[in-house]
Order: sequence, then structure tokens, then C-alpha cells
Amino acid sequence: MPLDSSMLKRTSKSRQYREYIRGPLPLKWFQRVSNISRTAGVVGLIIWRIAYQKKLWGHSNQRQISGAIKLTTQTCMKWGVCGNSKNTALRLMEKAGLIRLELKRGRSPVVQIIDAELGLD
Repeated sequence: MPLDSSMLKRTSKSRQYREYIRGPLPLKWFQRVSNISRTAGVVGLIIWRIAYQKKLWGHSNQRQISGAIKLTTQTCMKWGVCGNSKNTALRLMEKAGLIRLELKRGRSPVVQIIDAELGLD
């Protein structure tokens, strides 16, 4: 028996996800971070996710630097990134001018995203 559209169950709800990455995400920023390493790309996604989740990044075109983002090893482990890899990626991202990084011995690093879309072309 052929399937017709009247047989498909439709709901008025759109697909709902419990967890997601919110955007917009700046393409040039991610292109630059992905050229550093794959780990840096994943760490970049984690940072942007936290920034939007905790409302540390706004939609204003004038905003060039995010609020302070605490990046724990536990959070990165959920994405398959160990603590040493996280720290290496963060140092390389800082060197590339994509983030500001504050490291304190025995504490999680604090990161600020630098918006490459406004500062680069």
C-alpha cells in the first residue's frame, strides 16, 4: 500500500532539542580556529556554547569581546578533550588573537572571545 501524506502523523511542534549550540556563530572566527587544530575547533565550539548559554555574548554589532567564560576540564571531557589538550588549544587560540586567556595555577582558565568578524577582513 503506498504511503500518502494524510497517513503521516504531523504535529504542530517543531523539533525540540534538550541541548544545542545557539548562534549566530562567526564563520571567519571558526575558519581561523579550525586552521589551528581540530581540538581548537572543538574548544571553540564549547566556548561559544557557554557564551550564549550564560548570555555572555550579545547580538550587538558593537560587541567585540565576550564576558569572562570559565572553561572547566569536566566540560571539555564531555566533548572528548582532555585538560592538557584544552590548555594547549587555548594558548594557540590566544596567540592567534581569537581569545583572551587568564590562567591561574590550580584553577580553570578564564576565556574572553575576541570577535574576529569585527576586527578582521
